[in-house]
Amino acid sequence: MKVQPFRFENVGQLCEASAQLGMELPYQADSKVLGTPIKIGDKTVKNRILIQPIEGFDSNADGSPSERSVARYCEMARNGAGAIWIESVSVNEEGRSNGAQLWITRENVGSFEKMNQAIQQAGDGDVYTILQLTHSGRYSNPHGTPRPVCAFHSESIPKENERIITDEELEALEEDYVEAILLAQQAGFDAVDVRACHGYLINELFAAVNRPGRYGGSFENRVRMLLNIIDKAKSRCSIVIGVRLNMYDGVPYPDGWGVDHEDPTKMDLEEPLKLVRLLNARGVRLLNVSNGIGAYSPFVIRPYDTGGLEPFEPQLAGINRMLTCARLAKQNAPDMIVVGSALTWLREFGPGVAAAAIEKGWYDIAGFGRQALAYPEFSRDILSGDGMRRSRCCVTCCGCTNMIKKQGKMLRCVMREKLSKN
Repeated sequence: MKVQPFRFENVGQLCEASAQLGMELPYQADSKVLGTPIKIGDKTVKNRILIQPIEGFDSNADGSPSERSVARYCEMARNGAGAIWIESVSVNEEGRSNGAQLWITRENVGSFEKMNQAIQQAGDGDVYTILQLTHSGRYSNPHGTPRPVCAFHSESIPKENERIITDEELEALEEDYVEAILLAQQAGFDAVDVRACHGYLINELFAAVNRPGRYGGSFENRVRMLLNIIDKAKSRCSIVIGVRLNMYDGVPYPDGWGVDHEDPTKMDLEEPLKLVRLLNARGVRLLNVSNGIGAYSPFVIRPYDTGGLEPFEPQLAGINRMLTCARLAKQNAPDMIVVGSALTWLREFGPGVAAAAIEKGWYDIAGFGRQALAYPEFSRDILSGDGMRRSRCCVTCCGCTNMIKKQGKMLRCVMREKLSKN
């Protein structure tokens, strides 16, 4: 089956197309399980709907949340999602992807606390908030001029004026992460995410097989930074620590992680699953499964119809991969709360797929990203039992991601904007 726009009028057609690809697409009409609570650490989350992080490009110059940043998250909270995974927040200035990326510091931590309080007020005091912490690495651009900080030279994703970060800098950067985790706890967030996905620095280190020194070569060295951050943080704070983890990059070996050495379109999950088990052993209890590198394989992160690089696979194949990775992560770490992804392309059938995956024990929480931007009320409609409306669903045109990544403009849904003008 070739890549083609979403065309399914009923779930039977969707399941038939899935069967033609040899994949098992779980589905059930009853999505009530998405409205059931789940416990993460000592706190109960009111339902199984989670809003995934999408960078807004709308912070203040010092990295603090702007009024627009706060308004975006309050809208999500008002519409009933049980958890919000707040977008990539840089741990230092060098690691910002742009001058309008959030960046938490001792000087502005109070503004993050106020944002969290506003989210809680909008969600009737009952929203689980996770703050995603990151260093943009290869995509660093803190002052309008790209300043790539790379783990190694990549033939697949080359960067002009790249700088290979030293072992000493990586060790110091671990402390920046720990400082940011402590600040997130001070600001009252329920959890933090030590981001390890989509080609940013920690994820890139996983593929640093040709890098010399303490952070390259062997598996143990390549995962060292992530595990060191977690170990240091757990010794100094009590906040729940989660990880948004790439299981598969979709980039040719040796530049990609979790890929077959001969065929980058295929997975080799031996190392990613080994890392999942190590995270579980360290007490990490929140795992948000993802795949793909935005600059090379964006369709692997978020299957789409138009607007992006030409995919090497049908959208349903990418959805099947996400389901498989989440299921295998849950099997290898049953104590973890696992978040599943890649539901938006499925439109109104996404809740039924997520509900069936949860009932089967493949994962625990359903993560929706672009859907929340295009269709803010989607959580409310799912929880009410009415179901999602096709006319409101995200059409997966890549307009939102192209706006921030290619144009450097504030995040918004271009289709929703067009509808509001008509």
